[in-house]
Amino acid sequence: METTEMDNYDKYLGRARATGIKTHMKSGLAIAGFFFSMFGYYGYAFYTGSWLVTEGVTNTRTDKPYDAGDIMACFFGVVFGVFSLGMATPNIKAVTEGRVAGKMAYDLIEREPAIKIDDEKYEDVGEIKGKIEFKNVSFSYPSRPEQKILDSFSAEFEEGKTTAIVGASGSGKSTII
Repeated sequence: METTEMDNYDKYLGRARATGIKTHMKSGLAIAGFFFSMFGYYGYAFYTGSWLVTEGVTNTRTDKPYDAGDIMACFFGVVFGVFSLGMATPNIKAVTEGRVAGKMAYDLIEREPAIKIDDEKYEDVGEIKGKIEFKNVSFSYPSRPEQKILDSFSAEFEEGKTTAIVGASGSGKSTII
C-alpha cells in the first residue's frame, strides 16, 4: 500500500503544483503590467515635460512659460494620486463584498412569506399533540440508490420526551430529522 499512497500523494501534489504555477504566473503578469504602466508613465511625463520646457509653451493660468518646477510638481502630484488609488484598491473588494452581503440580508428581511401568521382568512388549528412513529422505513438518495441510508428503520418519538439520535457519520441521523 505504500507505493499506492505515494502515487496518490504525487498525483495530488502535482495538481497543487499546477494550480500554484498558474496562480503565480497570473500574479507575475499583473505585477509586470503594473510596473510597465508605472515606468511608462514616468517616461511619458518626463518626455512631455521636457518638450513643454524646451518649446517654451506658456501656462494659460499664469501666462508664464512652464519651467522644471512646474513639471516636477505636476509629475509628483499625479504619482502620489495614482499610488493613493493603488492603495485603496484592496479595500474596494471588501466594500463590494459588504454591499452584496447587505443586499442579500435586506432581500431576506423584506421577503413576503408564503404563510402569513396574522392573515385573517387562515383558521387557527389549535394545539397539536401526538407522537411521530417510523415503521420499517428504508431510504436511499436518488444520487446514490445503491447505498441505503435507512434500512428497515423503526422508532417512536413520544411527545414531551427528549430523544437522542446517535450514530456514525452517514448513518441517517439528518435524514431521520
